[in-house]
Amino acid sequence: MTVSLKSKINAKINLIRIILGVIMLVFVARLVWLQVIARDKFLAAAERQQNHIIEVQAERGKIYDRNMRVLAEDIDSYTYYLVPERISNKRAVANKLARITGKSGWLAKFKRHPRFLYIERKTTREMESKLESSGIKELAKFVEPRRVYPNGKLALAVLGRVDIDNKGLSGLEIQYDKYLSGCNGKTMLKRDGLGHCYNFNQQPVIAPDPGSDIVTTIDLNLQQIVEQEMVQAMKDNDAVSGIGLFLKAGTGEILACAVLDSLGKPATRNRAIADQYEPGSTFKLITTAQAISSGLFEPDDKIYVEEGKFRIGRRTIRDDHEFDTLTVEESLVFSSNIAHSKMALALGDEVLFKAIKEAGFIEKLGIDFPAEAPGYMTSPSWREHYLANLSFGHGISTSTLQIASLYGAVASNGYLYKPYFTSEMISPDGSRSVVGRSCKIRKLYDTNIQELLKRMLREVVEVGTATKAISRMVSISGKTGTALKVREDGRGYDHRKARASFVGYFPSDNPMVVGIIMFDEPKNSRYGGETAAPVFRSIAERYYSLPEFMAGRYVDNTNYVEPEPNASYASAGQTDEYARVMETIEPYHELNEKPDEMPNFKGLTVRQAIRLASMVGVEFKIEGSGIVESQSPRAGAKLDDIKILNLRCDVK
Repeated sequence: MTVSLKSKINAKINLIRIILGVIMLVFVARLVWLQVIARDKFLAAAERQQNHIIEVQAERGKIYDRNMRVLAEDIDSYTYYLVPERISNKRAVANKLARITGKSGWLAKFKRHPRFLYIERKTTREMESKLESSGIKELAKFVEPRRVYPNGKLALAVLGRVDIDNKGLSGLEIQYDKYLSGCNGKTMLKRDGLGHCYNFNQQPVIAPDPGSDIVTTIDLNLQQIVEQEMVQAMKDNDAVSGIGLFLKAGTGEILACAVLDSLGKPATRNRAIADQYEPGSTFKLITTAQAISSGLFEPDDKIYVEEGKFRIGRRTIRDDHEFDTLTVEESLVFSSNIAHSKMALALGDEVLFKAIKEAGFIEKLGIDFPAEAPGYMTSPSWREHYLANLSFGHGISTSTLQIASLYGAVASNGYLYKPYFTSEMISPDGSRSVVGRSCKIRKLYDTNIQELLKRMLREVVEVGTATKAISRMVSISGKTGTALKVREDGRGYDHRKARASFVGYFPSDNPMVVGIIMFDEPKNSRYGGETAAPVFRSIAERYYSLPEFMAGRYVDNTNYVEPEPNASYASAGQTDEYARVMETIEPYHELNEKPDEMPNFKGLTVRQAIRLASMVGVEFKIEGSGIVESQSPRAGAKLDDIKILNLRCDVK
C-alpha cells in the first residue's frame, strides 16, 4: 500500500516535471524565435511603434539673374503637426484648426492619420502667429525650407514654380530640378514607452545635401521694364494676352521674357516658347531675303501690286494701301502682301520651303526650357494660293522665340544663334561650371544680304509701317506684323481678330538687343505698328538710358560713338537716309505755322510722302511710284474736312 502510494506520488511529480519542462522548452523556443529567428521582424515592428521617419528637405539652390541678383531662393519656415491619438479633446482642437486654417474635416483626418498629421507646412509669418497663439498644447513644429521669389511674380513664366515638397513644377525650376533640389536627408520622431510624446533628434539621421545655384541670362532691370510697359499696354489695348521677348544680339542670351494674361498679370505658361501661332507680316523678311539672294529680284526691281487687290484663282489677296507699283525694297517697308505673293510664286514652293527650314521655323532651336514648340508647316507641293499666303506669314505656325531669333540673325552678322536661359551653375562648394554659351546654329545671310535687310528694317521705322517706333533717344529697326486669326469654325480668317506684333533691334547701327512684342486680339487696333511698335520704343528708350546699358556699350561695342547731348535725331545714331528724308520734307512741312492745313506733297518721293502723311495724321491713297506729281485735296485745305488724301506719282 505504502509502495503503491509512493509510486503514484512519484509519477505525479514526474508528470509535473515533464509539464514544467515542456513549458520551459516552449518559453525557450519562444525566446529563440523572438531573439534569434524573428529578431529583425520584431525589431522593425518596435521601431515602427517608437519611431517615425520624416524626410528633411535639402535647401534648394538659388536662381540668379545675369548680375547675381536673386530671383528665387529658400528661406526657413515652420511646419506644424499633431499626433492625433494623443489629443485629449479632438473636437475642440478640430474646431480651433478650422477657424485658423479655413479648412474643414479635421476630425476625419484625425481618424485617418492617428500617429502623425501635418497641420500647415511651410507657414507664412501670419499663419505662424495664429498657430502659436491657438492654445493647442499638442501642436508641435519643425523647420523646413520654403521657396520664395523676392520679386513676386516677375518673370513667372521663366522661373516657374515648385510644389510643397520643393520639387519643380514648371519653367527653369523643373528644367534644372535635379541640380537645384539637391539630396534630401532624414530625421526621426521618437515616442517613449508610455507613448506620451514625440521628440525630434537634435541632428538628422541622414544630413541633406543642398542643391546647386544657377545663374541665368535674365536682366532683372529689362524684365521689370518689359512687364511694366506691357501691363499698361494691355490695359490700353484691351488685349487677350501679351508676349515680350528680348535677346542679346550675337549671343542667343535671353535678357527678358514676359507673358501676360487678359488681366495684365504674369501667366504661368510660357507662350513665347511653348505656343505656336501664325506670325503674319514679320515673316515677310524670309520671302524678301530669299527673293533677292536667289538672284530673281533686285532691291530696286518694281512689282505691280494691282492697286491693292490681287486675284489668285477664286481667292483675293489685299493690301492695306492701294499702291500701283512698289520696288522689292518698298514692298517690305510698306508691307505689301501682294508683292510678297508674287515673289513667292516666282520662287516656287521648293525654294521657299528650303529657306523657311534653314531659318529654323520647323524645328526646335534647342533652348534650355521645357515644351519648346518646333513650329509647323505642311510639306511642299503647295497650291498657288497657299504659297501666296505663306509668303506673308499665314499658313505656317511659329513661336515668338523663332521670330525673334530670325531677326537676331539680321542684327548679328547673319548667324542664327541657339537661344538659352542659363549661363552658369554654382556648386555648394563654390565651384562654377558653364551651362550655356553662345552657339551658332548656321549662317543665314551673307554680309551683302544682311546689310541690305538692315537698311530695309531701318526704313520700315523711318518711313514705313512702324513710324510709331521712331525714338529721339535710340535708333530702332524692325518689322510690324498683323496676323489674322482663323475662325472658330475653321473656315477662313476672322478679320475682327488678329495678333499684332513688332520685332526689331536697337541701336540700329550697332545692334545690342533684339526683341519682339506681340498682343493677341488688341481691341483698339489690329496693326502692330499702332499697338506693339510704341511699346517696343518705350522699352528700348528706358533700357537704353540705364547706366548699366550705357556702360555695356563701351564693353561690347568698341566702335560705338556717343552722340552729343544736343545732337539732332539724325545724328543720334540715325542713318543718313533719314536725315535726307527729313531735310526734303521740311521745306514743304508747315505744320508748325499752320497745323490745321494740308501741307504740300508735290516733289516728294513715295517714302517721304508716306512719312509726311503719317505725321499729319490723314488716311491716304497713292497711285504710281517715284515723285508725287499731284495731290487731292490741294495744299492749304483744312485738315478737318479731309477724309482721304489722294496722291498721284510719276511712274518713271
